[in-house]
Amino acid sequence: MSEKRTKYCSNCGAEIDARAKICPKCGVEQAPLAKEVVRHTAAWYLVPFFLGIIGGIIGYIVIKDDDKSMATNLLILGILMTFVIPIILFLVAWAWIASLFWGLS
Repeated sequence: MSEKRTKYCSNCGAEIDARAKICPKCGVEQAPLAKEVVRHTAAWYLVPFFLGIIGGIIGYIVIKDDDKSMATNLLILGILMTFVIPIILFLVAWAWIASLFWGLS
C-alpha cells in the first residue's frame, strides 16, 4: 500500500494532496514542494580511490546533479590518485634506493 503524500495550504492551512497546485478549500495557488535532497553514501569515495581519474569522472557524472561539492571532491580525489600519489611514492622509493646504493641521505 502506498503512503499518501500531503502538504498544508499556505493560506488556510488545510491538508491537501502534495501534488495540488490550487487549494480546493480556499482556491489559493500553492508553491511546488522543494526538491527532496538526495544523500549519497561516503562509499562513493572508494570509486576514485581504486579506479583513479576514471572513477572520479564516473562519480562526478553520477552525483553532480544531487551534490555538486561531493562530485567535485570525487573528481579531485581521482586526479590525486592517478597523478600525485604515484609521483610521491616514486620519489620516496627513489630516495630509498639512492640511499642504499650511493649512500646519499
